[in-house]
Amino acid sequence: MNFVIVIPTYNEAENIGRLIEVLDKKFKEIPKHTFNILVVEGNSPDGTADIVREKSKKYPFVHLLMEKEKKGLGAAYIYAFKHAMKNLDPDVLIEMDADFQHDPEDIKRFVAATEEGYDYVIGSRFTKGGSIPKEWEFYRKIISIGGNLFTKVVLGIFDISDFTTGYKASRVKGFVDKMNLDTIMSSGFAYKMELLYRMHKMGAKIKEIPIKFGLREGGVSKMERNNPFDSLRVVLTLRFKEYKKFIKFCVVGLAGLFVDTGLFNIFRIFIDSAVSALISGGFGMLTTFILNNKWSFKENEIKGIQNKSKSFVFYVAFSVIPIIVRSWLVRLSTKQYGNTLLVSNAAFFVGIVFGLIWNFTVYSKIIWRDKT
Repeated sequence: MNFVIVIPTYNEAENIGRLIEVLDKKFKEIPKHTFNILVVEGNSPDGTADIVREKSKKYPFVHLLMEKEKKGLGAAYIYAFKHAMKNLDPDVLIEMDADFQHDPEDIKRFVAATEEGYDYVIGSRFTKGGSIPKEWEFYRKIISIGGNLFTKVVLGIFDISDFTTGYKASRVKGFVDKMNLDTIMSSGFAYKMELLYRMHKMGAKIKEIPIKFGLREGGVSKMERNNPFDSLRVVLTLRFKEYKKFIKFCVVGLAGLFVDTGLFNIFRIFIDSAVSALISGGFGMLTTFILNNKWSFKENEIKGIQNKSKSFVFYVAFSVIPIIVRSWLVRLSTKQYGNTLLVSNAAFFVGIVFGLIWNFTVYSKIIWRDKT
């Protein structure tokens, strides 16, 4: 595999040359793979770019990418990702800091995890075995730990411990190359949360490996002042988009119910009620499929007659399941507690709730799976 290590720099003249030397030694310990270093440089006044140029003469795997203008950490990474995918043919992109807070020794563990089939490998400070520096100020510890807990709860991703780590490996094929990187909301640190969220939504196989986050060795911290507020904005926006999609899904469901009920009462005047229910139900499903495709999940709209036909078959097959469950619940409840208005409607309501959760999950995860 070809691993491209992306390292953003700004005033890292004290570190970048030494880091390249250390990484070269680590690469030689992993001879089965190809490695490239892509330094994306923010026009540092301290001569960082000149050091990288000199190192590239000695090490052909070192590449320098100059930013047109410095916009932030997220913008630098996205710029580098696009360049790497266009020019270096990476199988895996590794994000790494230049200041030795990320231990180069851990590169071997990232490679091993991708060899095991993981698509997104997170260097986690908050999983068992990981750590943050004891020397950090109290407020920075609180922001880091609290920010991760907040993100975990709001995004509802409970199997991840570290959402803001900067040491990560992302598989390109089927994941990064399928993302619309131009729509990443933050040009700063908060891009990390959205990238993780997108990988999770795309069904990436994720693994956290514990890392000991070190202290900076020289240079000045690049922590952006608006980082907490920007992160809050990104996390809440991501969650709101999900709620917005769910609300649209519910509205479409009501529209389908209206069509189903209306046609049933028209058809039953002319033909058998059971047959009317079957026909009206089919029209109801067709209506909700079209509206979901064009509105609720429009960012992942299914196009082409063949694709739509195939997806509709799956749509019907999955949609029938909660109807069967609902019928079973009503039958079981009325048999156990009596066929009263309260019992039957309570069971029916539980079935409706199950159906909402089931259908929304299936539609968003399978039929209109997020590919952004």
